[in-house]
Amino acid sequence: MSIAASSPARRPIRVLPPALADQIAAGEVVERPASVVKELVENALDAGARRVDIEVEGGGRRLVRVVDDGWGLPAEDARLALKRHATSKLAEADELWALATFGFRGEALPSIAAVSRLTLLSRPRDGEGAGEGFRLVVEAGVETDAREAGVPAGTQIEVRDLFFNTPARAKFLKSESTEEANIYEAVLRLGIAHPEVHLRLKVKGAVRLDLPPHRDLAERVRAALARRGAGALHEAMGEEGGVRVRGFLADPDAATTTARNAYLFVNGRGVRDRSLLHAVSQAYGPLLEKGRYPLAAVFLDVPGGDLDVNVHPQKLEVRFARPQEVYGAVRHVLGAALARAPWLETGGAGAPTRPLRAFTLPPTRPARSEGAWTSIGSAQAALPLRARDAPRETALDAGMPGGDDTAASLSAAEGPAPFFAGLAYIGQLHRTYLVCESQGELILVDQHAAHERVAYGRLVSAHGRREVRRQRLLFPLPIEVDEAAAAVVEGAGQATLDALGFEVERAGARAVRVRAVPEMLKDADPKPLLRDVLGQLAEGTPTADTLEGIDHVLATMACHSVVRAGDVLGRDEAVGLLAQLDGVDLRSHCPHGRPVMLRLPLAEIERRFGRI
Repeated sequence: MSIAASSPARRPIRVLPPALADQIAAGEVVERPASVVKELVENALDAGARRVDIEVEGGGRRLVRVVDDGWGLPAEDARLALKRHATSKLAEADELWALATFGFRGEALPSIAAVSRLTLLSRPRDGEGAGEGFRLVVEAGVETDAREAGVPAGTQIEVRDLFFNTPARAKFLKSESTEEANIYEAVLRLGIAHPEVHLRLKVKGAVRLDLPPHRDLAERVRAALARRGAGALHEAMGEEGGVRVRGFLADPDAATTTARNAYLFVNGRGVRDRSLLHAVSQAYGPLLEKGRYPLAAVFLDVPGGDLDVNVHPQKLEVRFARPQEVYGAVRHVLGAALARAPWLETGGAGAPTRPLRAFTLPPTRPARSEGAWTSIGSAQAALPLRARDAPRETALDAGMPGGDDTAASLSAAEGPAPFFAGLAYIGQLHRTYLVCESQGELILVDQHAAHERVAYGRLVSAHGRREVRRQRLLFPLPIEVDEAAAAVVEGAGQATLDALGFEVERAGARAVRVRAVPEMLKDADPKPLLRDVLGQLAEGTPTADTLEGIDHVLATMACHSVVRAGDVLGRDEAVGLLAQLDGVDLRSHCPHGRPVMLRLPLAEIERRFGRI
């Protein structure tokens, strides 16, 4: 059969029948039962409700009932609310840029009514007509009953038999349990942003979610995210470029492979934004495995003129006039708070403890803000004898450019609270782990990961000042590489190699010649290191001035320069390494994302020995 023969016949252009147009429009707003719940609860919040009860049966397909104690509607307004493009939230176009309400399109109620059997009962809370209630029934968009009714102040909306007249839509719904989970998520997201409102969700007659009013946003977020397994939440707050950022951030251990536990809000509105989610993940940097997402709630306040909320029928997406500045503010504010690794302080006697857990993370780019890194002592230098009492000039590398200034700044600046220096060192396990004791805990420190974090901090600081010292080799060292890596030496990667402290020249189609290496790597084998570095440069060839890619290269260099598993460390070296670790940011994880330490609470040890 020819293509022409299978083409549909030409039809004249005509205006769609109102019922069909309403069903098409409903498809944009009502995706599933959770969409119905979201729209109805948002209407209740816009109506000043202080309590909202949601009841669901049949996964929301058989019944969704939302009852609120808001302002309520007189009869004439109730009828108008079921007309498309009727709204009390908006009167003129200019108001779109200063919206303080959820609903404003005037599409939610008529769209829901077009694909269900809807009953609306309402009575104004105060004012004229406060003693009169009203009942309105609409089936498939057609009004079938309207009368006075005795109902309490506020509004009650029942939506039954969702998609009964659009079976093609109904067949795409998931199982009842899946739809119930989506409804739960919709209510939880709305509840997080409104601590003053009591929200209660009942599914099949049983209470699934009950969020009573809370004193403030922090209390509500902690109560809500505790249901997601969050322990202590670290609060971050700051402003950059007119964008105010407030975040509640969970331990990296709570990260998951889905983004459902990352709650993002812009001007009080829950949104889905991949770039904003990426900015939050970047703030965690090496603490997060690639492909995993943090458990966090992040709130942004953006000036109305820089925000467009009218870009999605369900109002789930927004558009920023200056997106890069917004994402940068998120990375910097959250990153600065996370850099101090607050979860290091959650253990100790009498404090909540976590079960022992080990995990391995692939390389990710760490978050970094100006002034966040400090110059740490040489990875190859002798370590101090005592963690607390070691002189600063021995703990830091005096030969490092700017080393004296750095030591002074570390003494004067408010740094992270000493954690590792306070550990009682016991010994070395399997020539790999430093065994330590803290208050009520047994702590294992990965010597390679710890030393790598220290060396990485030093490299980042030196690279940022363009002061990476190099060590010339007595004889040039030839290294075989692939063609792409060899080409980097003659291309744009040459400036990057120079900034990193390498002096490399091409010696053939698949070979390079090394004449100098960074001074801190003088005792390391440069062949595998340079192959790694050239390979990374060949993939993206980052310039010396960009952070993307360079951080991975610096992490690789740090990895090659430090002690490894199997190296014997004396007591003085081990204690000194712990002292140096306290001087760096993100000290709980190495630059490649692996944890620096594991903690085993004393209570867990006693439980396993049958003492408790």
